[in-house]
Amino acid sequence: MNGAALKNLSRAEGLLLLAVALAALVFQLWLPSTHVAEADYQAMAQVLAAERQPGDVVLLAPWWTERARIYVPEGLMVVGYQGSDADPLEKYPRIWVLSQPHQPRSGIGAFEAAFNPSRTAVGPARTFGNLTLQLFTNGRHHPLAIDAADALATAQVYLETPDGNRQPCQWTGTGHRCPNGKVVAKEWHEVHFAPYQCLKLEAPGGATRVVVDFTAPAADFSALEAGYIWEYGAYKDGVTPSSVWFEVNGQAQVMELPTGSEVMHRLTGPALPEGAHVRLALASQNPNARIVCVVMTGTRNAR
Repeated sequence: MNGAALKNLSRAEGLLLLAVALAALVFQLWLPSTHVAEADYQAMAQVLAAERQPGDVVLLAPWWTERARIYVPEGLMVVGYQGSDADPLEKYPRIWVLSQPHQPRSGIGAFEAAFNPSRTAVGPARTFGNLTLQLFTNGRHHPLAIDAADALATAQVYLETPDGNRQPCQWTGTGHRCPNGKVVAKEWHEVHFAPYQCLKLEAPGGATRVVVDFTAPAADFSALEAGYIWEYGAYKDGVTPSSVWFEVNGQAQVMELPTGSEVMHRLTGPALPEGAHVRLALASQNPNARIVCVVMTGTRNAR
C-alpha cells in the first residue's frame, strides 16, 4: 500500500472515530430526557390507588421498566419479564399498561403487536412526564376456578410406588414434608425468564412418584404447565428425564420433561366436573436436580 493510500485510510479511520464520538455524545445528552421524575412516579401511583379494582394487574412496557415496580400500590400484581408482552394474563379482567415509550430501544411497536389483540383500551392514556398509563379490558380473560398451588393445604400428598403403596407426607403449615425429607410447597420460581407461583415438586427417584391429590370445583377448561426450576433446567450430565402426570377422575395424561430443557411445557386437560378428583405426580429415575415447578389451573368462560 502506497503512502497516499495509507493517508486516506488514516483519514477515514479518524472520521469514523469522530462520528462514533459525536454519536456517543448526542446519546449521553439525550438520555437524561428519558428519565422519570419522582413526582411523576408518585402521580402515577395515586391514579392506580384511586382507580384500581379487585383482580387488576399492571404490565410493564418495556418489560425492563423495573424502577416503576416500587411505586405500584401494594396488592397490585406487577408483570414484567422477557416475553411478557404476549402473556395472556387470563386470570386478570383488566390490565394497566405502564410504559416508558421514550426509553432507548423500548420496542413499543413490537409490544403493541403482541399485546393488543383481544384487548380494548378504556378511556384515554394518562401521561406523567415520560410515563404513560393506559387501562385495557382483557378479552383473553378466563376466571380462575382453581389453582392447584392454592389447594395444597387441603390436599393429600404422598410418595407412591408402582405397586400402589403410599407413604403420606405431613402438613407443616406451609408445605408437606415427605418421609424422604423433601417438601412439597407453594413457592415462587423462575422458568425461562418468567416467574411462576407454583407447586414445587422434587422427584423421589426411581419409579416412586410424589403425588398431590385433591378435589377440584367445576371448570370449563384445565391446563398443566411444568418445567424445571431454572437453575436446574440446563443440566444434561448425571440427570434423567422426568415424567409429570395430570390425572382427572382416573384418566391420566403424561408430560415428559427431557434433560437440558429450560422451558415451561404445557398440556391441555379436560373440563372439570364439580368435585373432580385430580392427581398431579412427578417421577424421575435419578432425583438429582429434578426439581419441577408445576402449575395446574382450572378456568371458566368469562360471563
